[in-house]
Amino acid sequence: MLDTNPSASASSAAWALPGWLDRSYRWVSRLLILALGIVATLWILSRLRVVFVPVLVALLLASLSAPLASFMTERKVPRIVAAWTTLVLVVGVLGGTVYLVTTSIGSELTNSTEWEEVYAEVRTWLQTGPAGLTESEIDDLERGLEDSLVSGIQSMGVSRAATFVEIIGGVFLALVLFFFVVKDGPSMWSSLVAHVRPQRRTTVDVGGRAAFSALQAYMRGIAVTGVIDALLIGIVLALVGVPLVIPLVILTFFAAFFPIVGATLAGALATTVALVTLGIREAIIVATATLIIQQVEGDVVMPMVMRRQVSLHPAVVLVVLGVGGALAGLVGAFVSVPIAAMVTAAASAIRDDRPAVDDQLGEEQASDSS
Repeated sequence: MLDTNPSASASSAAWALPGWLDRSYRWVSRLLILALGIVATLWILSRLRVVFVPVLVALLLASLSAPLASFMTERKVPRIVAAWTTLVLVVGVLGGTVYLVTTSIGSELTNSTEWEEVYAEVRTWLQTGPAGLTESEIDDLERGLEDSLVSGIQSMGVSRAATFVEIIGGVFLALVLFFFVVKDGPSMWSSLVAHVRPQRRTTVDVGGRAAFSALQAYMRGIAVTGVIDALLIGIVLALVGVPLVIPLVILTFFAAFFPIVGATLAGALATTVALVTLGIREAIIVATATLIIQQVEGDVVMPMVMRRQVSLHPAVVLVVLGVGGALAGLVGAFVSVPIAAMVTAAASAIRDDRPAVDDQLGEEQASDSS
């Protein structure tokens, strides 16, 4: 059909965007929509952290202890017995480790020296050391720290009871969900997939199983990272002569499962032990070495390990951690990498399995038409 209005066509062609600009516009639009979706999802999850975090913790524990439960069920152990055994072992190992570590470290901190001596030594070092502070400057610094601590406690006072109840409730919910996932995980997943439309069941099943496998790989990656971090810090503590090397190494390993806050608390505790038992110079050495090791672990070791375990590029791991922490604080940093690993694994599995899914859909459509 001939164009009856050539002037209008010429005008439209004159105002048309260049090809490269049109393609850039389309890509930018898609990326903006994707970014908005990710931000909205993280915001919603941060609002629902009271429920979402226990669910994710239960899945993480279940993915870590799945081989033990499978080992028992393969030996004809009833699933409920395997679930109870796994729950008791996990709670016993975690609770026993925390009790032994905190007891030994607390005993060393209270019995090794007097805190007044440590306080006087720190003040003397601030005056005679590199800082070169005067008495009045140290007093001002001390008052500032006290005011900051008091204001922080007062700001937490209003929600302290609510926070305590939230933590206790979250721990209880996580343990209950962990038990049910270990006991009825396969049947729960089969029931969930059965409620999906028949045309999508294979896709959902493939994606879900790949996501859980990625979660298991993520936990293995965290464990490997924790072992490397703990060994390096343990070597430094042993060379410096800090006591309680074994408890501090164990604490450092478990701290790896809590991004940002875990490493900070473990490093601060190791520095405190060095300060109380040995002195300021040794505490500075431990603090510096711990900071360097944790930076290398967070920026190099962990991304490289995660790349091998969950097929996420190190740059992606760093960006995901940063975005999650910026949007939802510690909760966002805790959940961002496993969520990214699960989504990536599910998408890859669905893409790789797409021919089989398309064949199944074709067979179902053919049977429906007949």
